[in-house]
Amino acid sequence: MNLLRFTIMNALFLVPTVLAQDGAGPQIQTFGDVIAAGGWPMKVIIAFSIAGLALVIWFLFTLRSGILYPKQFLREAGVAADDGDLEALEAVCRASRSPAARIITAATEQISATQRLDYMAVRDAVEDEGSRQANVLWQRLQYLMDVAVISPMVGLLGTVLGMLESFASMETELGAVRPLTISQGVAKALITTAGGLIVGIAAMILYAVFRGYVNRLLARLEESCSLILRRFVGNYTERRNSR
Repeated sequence: MNLLRFTIMNALFLVPTVLAQDGAGPQIQTFGDVIAAGGWPMKVIIAFSIAGLALVIWFLFTLRSGILYPKQFLREAGVAADDGDLEALEAVCRASRSPAARIITAATEQISATQRLDYMAVRDAVEDEGSRQANVLWQRLQYLMDVAVISPMVGLLGTVLGMLESFASMETELGAVRPLTISQGVAKALITTAGGLIVGIAAMILYAVFRGYVNRLLARLEESCSLILRRFVGNYTERRNSR
């Protein structure tokens, strides 16, 4: 929010100041003046910036390895996999609500349902559940991209409305053009354009950063689940053959 305030104030101070020479335009000295000059489109842009900041904070708390594949769960699942114990692995997965647990649960449920180890069926079940978990993460991240796309559109709408106000004032003054009225519309157009672009660009940069981070998390999630399942399949088969 402070970055948005600093950037908008520095980017937009010159235009209203030039327009305001000789008392011809609005004086903008505070961030509140910027919001007032931008009208309701600027308030919508500010709301989107707050939503984007809330999403970033949410991602920082939820997009972590300790949430997706907790070390405690991996240790306990690894012990059950080394023993080839299907019941123990199911119990470990039920005790965890992590995406890794849901992926491995898909494999154990497939084995329990058929009472045999069909590698192709287990692989398909794991891939389907893995795709669902990945889609959940990408859907969360998509909200940030929505902020990046919609904010400049709202800024463009503010630009159009500001220019319409300027032209409307020229028509209603019957030839007596008032610089104050015109400059208010121009200031609204420029402020909302800059505000929308600033929020959109910032959201897009953050989306790119989190996109790379999520890709790395998903790769590690897949690797961890695959390792446990490979260990389990070999030990489970050996345990059943030894009976």
